[in-house]
Amino acid sequence: MLNKVTPTVYYLSNDDSKERPTLGLVCGDKFSLVIDSGNSVQHAQDFLKEIEALNVPPVKYLVVTHGHWDHILGLNEFGATIIVNNLTNQILEEWQNYSFDDDSLHSYVESNRMSSKCVEIIKNEIPFRDSFKLNAADIIFEKSLTIDLGNKICVVETITGTHSDDSTIVYVPDDKVLFLGDSAYGTTTNSLFHY
Repeated sequence: MLNKVTPTVYYLSNDDSKERPTLGLVCGDKFSLVIDSGNSVQHAQDFLKEIEALNVPPVKYLVVTHGHWDHILGLNEFGATIIVNNLTNQILEEWQNYSFDDDSLHSYVESNRMSSKCVEIIKNEIPFRDSFKLNAADIIFEKSLTIDLGNKICVVETITGTHSDDSTIVYVPDDKVLFLGDSAYGTTTNSLFHY
């Protein structure tokens, strides 16, 4: 079930047991914008079912907050304009070259390009893996971007963060809502967890 922050802003709570991050939704008069696509086809489809139940304007834009697998592997399900910053696009392009068959996934774990948890989710929640390939970004921005959803502005900006080098945030000024993605999430350095 979606959590309502304001009459036009919602989010789907994270589910740590399935490595599912929080996903966001901002609705304007004409269009809706999704923040992060989820960790799999199934995660994205579950989110889309919740959105459909709201009877809101169609999803036109999808902003990716950073290029970690749990935020990008649901990209193809939305049929939306995919928006990423320059650094996230580089990561996305790398993932576009991956193959998702069992042998390839095993080799990615062996070479530390994917975690075993990531592979487990891919195997369980992405059907037709042998032909699966991530869509490319449609809009690649440098520092900031403003999107008008119809009487609802979203400001998309790159920031520095401890979790990844490619953090993007989404601010909805009218509602005073800020989606941080994982930019304020913890990191590990020399086996010490910190913010």
